[in-house]
Amino acid sequence: MPKQVAPANAQTRRVSIDLTATAAAEVDRLRAATSLTTADVFRFALVLFRRYVDAALDGERFFIGDKSKENLTGFELPIMLGRPHDGAAVKS
Repeated sequence: MPKQVAPANAQTRRVSIDLTATAAAEVDRLRAATSLTTADVFRFALVLFRRYVDAALDGERFFIGDKSKENLTGFELPIMLGRPHDGAAVKS
């Protein structure tokens, strides 16, 4: 079930994060492959993560597959849902 998303005209929020050299290189690779801005790379990543979390909260699994839909791969991220985050790393 899709969840509500803030409207496009909602007030924006600037976020600053530190990336490892490996993560920064991955962002650069994705930008080069897609011609997206860094902000758009993270926006798409957030959409994908939101869909993963929503599926998990609904008791569903998240799958990625080829166009034929014959080869599906389910995956899980090392997160715990439904608990307040205290800033420490969380794993399932």
